[in-house]
Amino acid sequence: MSQHDAVEGSSQQDSVTAVDYIENQLRLEREARELMPYDPNECTYEQGELRQPVFACLTCSKENDNQPIGVCYSCSIQCHASHEIVELFSKRSFVCDCGTTRMSKTFNGACNLRRRGEASEKGRRLSVSSTSSKELNLNAEDIPSSSNIYNQNFHGNFCCCEKPYNPLEETGDMLQCYFGFVCGEDWYHDRCIMGITKEAVEKDRQTNGKNMLDKLAPPGEDAEAEQQREEQESDAESAIPHFPKLDNFDVFICWKCISQFQDVFNELEKTPGIVYTKLAHFDTINTMHDWESKNAELEKKSNRTDDEPVVKRMKTEEPKQPQYSFFLANDFREKIIQLYESLNKESRLYEFLTNNNYLFLDDPIYEPPNDVESTTGSILEMGADALQSIPREKAIEGLQAYDKIREKLRDFFKPFAEEGKVVTEQEVRQFFGSMKEEQENELK
Repeated sequence: MSQHDAVEGSSQQDSVTAVDYIENQLRLEREARELMPYDPNECTYEQGELRQPVFACLTCSKENDNQPIGVCYSCSIQCHASHEIVELFSKRSFVCDCGTTRMSKTFNGACNLRRRGEASEKGRRLSVSSTSSKELNLNAEDIPSSSNIYNQNFHGNFCCCEKPYNPLEETGDMLQCYFGFVCGEDWYHDRCIMGITKEAVEKDRQTNGKNMLDKLAPPGEDAEAEQQREEQESDAESAIPHFPKLDNFDVFICWKCISQFQDVFNELEKTPGIVYTKLAHFDTINTMHDWESKNAELEKKSNRTDDEPVVKRMKTEEPKQPQYSFFLANDFREKIIQLYESLNKESRLYEFLTNNNYLFLDDPIYEPPNDVESTTGSILEMGADALQSIPREKAIEGLQAYDKIREKLRDFFKPFAEEGKVVTEQEVRQFFGSMKEEQENELK
């Protein structure tokens, strides 16, 4: 057993070699660049309405009477990094709220990125004076956009179940409504799209589970075929019965938005190649069998002939109209364009498609410029480069402080790296504690 393995297996406090520490930091930097590959130095506020990645700031929302607040990618990093942030992914026609009067009660709520370019002559003068950055308060005074649409997502809740997303507990898929006219482009659990409870889905999987012996490969089956079979079985186990596979359709439109324009979507459904399939939504289905029974009733009603007596229809029909979610085919845009060109311009469908042409025309999501500088060098080196953008005397002071701590860190880690020793948490705490004491003595 190696020294490193022995340390890991011991009951002593956590420790790590200097080499491992450095490698771990490099790994974290690589992961950070993969998650945040864009240049976070430009707020999108001045670009106006965009379909862009949006982040809800729960911290600023609470500070402003629970008013929903959404910020762009760059502001989520540069202005709200220490806040509680929820990633909402794309939202249409959205303008960044950072620095607007929606954040009027946020201390120092002005957008760091916009005020950096405008001037912050006032900020510069104060920073040079004896006023500390904590005492500086630049209010959020920009005008917010009237085009922004807010829903429960901006408070951290999703789906018709109104639950926060917890990746550690989720077992299914979540889909975003592509239309979003009623729901605000909300995200839905696959089970909730059908109206089935989470408990019902889990119970169905347990009930239909196979004996482990059944999963053994048949005699003579090669490894590749066995792997393919196992993947197919895994997909079958994870999927909800009757729910379409994700590869088989392009976009999902929720039952709330469909119901608002039921006549329009009924017309679209008549054109082959637009709607891949549709799923009925019911309220709180406790077993898979219940959903199948209710769905069979709907299908029976929809297949009813016009020759059936009116009295019988009135008795059997429910007062509430059935609700369906639509799943549009992978090439639905081409089909809608062909249909659109042939429609009567006075028709309801033509008017709808004209007013919501993002449904079938290009609707790209804005992406910030790639962070070219982050592809080379470490985060510490990027920090040194950033010092060039501040006043010369401050940059010199910053570089001196940076060099000082870099030299001390190198001297601290050097003997551990050379001898293959481990660095304990206590030793690291002592190192930074001694630096703090040294700094305090210099200020006296």
